[in-house]
Amino acid sequence: MAVTNFKPTLDIPDWRPLAVSPTTGNSGAGLIFDLRNNGDKHPEIFQLAANTVLNAYHVKNDGWSFVGSPALVGTFSAGAAGVFAPSHGPRGAIAAGATTTKITASSTIGIVVGVNQLAGRDDARGYKIRIIDNGAGGSGKTEERLIVANTSSTTPTIILSTALSFTPVAGSTFEILSGRCYLLSAGTTANGMWKYFDPALCLFSGNLSVTNLPSSVSTDSCFVALDELYVPYTNSPGEGFLVGAGTYNGGGTGCLIATATSSTTITGQASAGDASVVANEYRNFQIRIVEDTGNPTATGQRRRIASHTAGPSPVYTITAWTITPSATCKFVIENNNDILLWASAALQTYSYAAFNSVGGQSADSWSSSAYASRGSSTGPGCMAFQPFGMLLDAEKNSRYSHIHAFRGNSTNSLDILDIAGAATGVWSNGVAMGSNAQTFSGGSCLAYDPVGIAPTPSEQVDGRGQWAYINVNAGQSFFRYNAYARKMSQWAQLRYTQGAAVVGQRIATSPIVDASDSTKIGGIFLVRSSGPEMFMCLAQR
Repeated sequence: MAVTNFKPTLDIPDWRPLAVSPTTGNSGAGLIFDLRNNGDKHPEIFQLAANTVLNAYHVKNDGWSFVGSPALVGTFSAGAAGVFAPSHGPRGAIAAGATTTKITASSTIGIVVGVNQLAGRDDARGYKIRIIDNGAGGSGKTEERLIVANTSSTTPTIILSTALSFTPVAGSTFEILSGRCYLLSAGTTANGMWKYFDPALCLFSGNLSVTNLPSSVSTDSCFVALDELYVPYTNSPGEGFLVGAGTYNGGGTGCLIATATSSTTITGQASAGDASVVANEYRNFQIRIVEDTGNPTATGQRRRIASHTAGPSPVYTITAWTITPSATCKFVIENNNDILLWASAALQTYSYAAFNSVGGQSADSWSSSAYASRGSSTGPGCMAFQPFGMLLDAEKNSRYSHIHAFRGNSTNSLDILDIAGAATGVWSNGVAMGSNAQTFSGGSCLAYDPVGIAPTPSEQVDGRGQWAYINVNAGQSFFRYNAYARKMSQWAQLRYTQGAAVVGQRIATSPIVDASDSTKIGGIFLVRSSGPEMFMCLAQR
């Protein structure tokens, strides 16, 4: 992609106007976006604009559309927010009669899908499906394919892009990795203010649980999705954070190879892969068994890591397996799929689990105690992200377990939650940060870029995946924050006057991937405060 051959100073970043949103951004309105680092990323950025309005902007086509009404309850105002979880989507069991190129769901996926609906995302690409051959008599393999066709049914027959290396047996499982937009309204907490939109099914959920949320959602909110498909820029979704000696998915996806297992442990590699982990570096992450030809029904199990020893041959302690994997199974270490929320000027860290998390929360549940409470409350302009895309320094001063969280509330304070620091994580409050004079208040919003751009020959550190972009107080000024160096620096100014400052996630990023050579560059998108205009800037350095 020749477009990435930017020259510093000569090629300065600049904002350009895009299609205009159908809805003026008011208080609480925000963008919802997928941060996967490859072509699986959903091509649309969603906009929750009101309790009855979900819009979508197509990144490749530069066009907006009205998606539908979530019919959220509550008072749509400051505190309303949304978040995208890319690994979430229709899941189920496979019926008898599957072949290497097609499977049929054995129970409803939630709605009658149209003919070939799952094969089209409006960008000549179908959704990705994960086939886990873990039924009795199965191969114990996991492979992923794109969907190229499907029948119209609540239990559709799904046609795969290329043949699997096995024929799935009845009772094996599938997961469509289409993602979901989770939507939160504001006001007094009540059933109906927390729902999701499934883009593959074009379906809004019913009421999701709101138990353990604050009594009222207000002030400002920020989400962080700890999704299993969010990985370093060097890895592909499905490989997790550490790639070792193994491969799965027909050899196309890296993984780790176990050297021992027990009913409550799994042991990693003696060299490479996870051999250099420090003790508890990945506590509260998850292990997923991706292949087990020795004990096929063990494949697909996910377990939260309660603790682990240092490498080489690290021993990971987990809640007991339902089926103990074989001693040479293949596995990955990933994010645990929790969704974190800070809202209502509260100290608590709220966490949501959509699916049952063994060793974590039960399905469709909120907790205010699974993660530690912060030392100081948030306020308008609160922002947070996990820098999962960057590479770590040799001493591991920076880690994937660090959640960088700005308090807002007219302060410049940065707090960091280390989710691996203890059973419920540990907060470092008011951490030292370079160039931290700027304060953040209502209207400030942040979007993380997980890919960045390749360093120039003069740059000593690979900065890809290190940067988050901040619109300061809904003004024309922008900063970018480096999670590796914990430093704030200036970014390209918007030469267009913003309207009145309103609270909301008006900024988004969408990694741009050139399939011809796998070149990646971050795209930054902004909706004007109190306005419908949208702008885009390349993260070109």
